[in-house]
Amino acid sequence: MAPDTPDEQRGGVDDASVSGDAASPLVDRWTALDRGWQALALGLAVVAVHLAAQLVGLLPAAPR
Repeated sequence: MAPDTPDEQRGGVDDASVSGDAASPLVDRWTALDRGWQALALGLAVVAVHLAAQLVGLLPAAPR
């Protein structure tokens, strides 16, 4: 059975405990995402940072 409320969809975490009253819009959007989308976004960000570091020369390229 699918969760009915947004709190149930996020695993029972309510907005007040996560974002508070002074949260930025970015925090509100991040906490509204499903955990799968959060994992995908975080993974893509890590790959992008790693690629950028390789292009700049901070990290060595993979050995051939």
